[in-house]
Amino acid sequence: MKLLLLLAISAFVWTGCWAGIPWKGEPRTDDWWKSRHQLMLNQTRDHKTDLKVIFFGDSITEGWTTSTGKDLWAKSYAPRHAYNYGIGGDKTEHLIWRMENGEFDGLDSRVVVLKIGTNNLFDNTVEDIAKGIREIVDQLVRRQVNTKVLLLAIIPRQGRDLELKVQSINTIISKYGDNKRVFYLDMTDHFETDIGVEIADLYSDTVHLTVKGYQVWHDVMEPLFSKLLN
Repeated sequence: MKLLLLLAISAFVWTGCWAGIPWKGEPRTDDWWKSRHQLMLNQTRDHKTDLKVIFFGDSITEGWTTSTGKDLWAKSYAPRHAYNYGIGGDKTEHLIWRMENGEFDGLDSRVVVLKIGTNNLFDNTVEDIAKGIREIVDQLVRRQVNTKVLLLAIIPRQGRDLELKVQSINTIISKYGDNKRVFYLDMTDHFETDIGVEIADLYSDTVHLTVKGYQVWHDVMEPLFSKLLN
């Protein structure tokens, strides 16, 4: 009995240490992440005058410039003065902290493409994740007075239960779009054949995208993205 109690307490402490509050800014402690944050600060410092577009998010966003999306990025987004602010493993609370600690200071982009939330799925509730995304959107609008936020739905995840959670979050955040400053885009139907059944060749590991996956993202988003940018 004592052993079971100790295991339960340990599980509670472990969860508490790793599950942040999705709408409260929180840094990560790993050195790799700190160095990535510094690179973002440097990017902001060096491109205040020419930056027009920000891609903000986690590893799926980061993959536009570091892995399978980089060729398409070079062709379609770099010429339009887009800069990538994606960091692998980030949750909503990490994006909030990064905004609150200098990454966007002095910037006023035309468009911010925001895609975040998938890394919160195992630690937080639907309502709390949606609240975290709401906080990010609000800060983006407040910090960059001329920007338009292109808020992307969380893309499908493999497995029915997980995807139902994703869809519940997307239902909530879809209401954040006002078609004035915030524009919502759901690409779900282009990435799955049924609830929780991903289109296999668009994913490299059920989470991250292949070259074809980034092409689909680009093709689906391009009409709205181009309209907001121009």
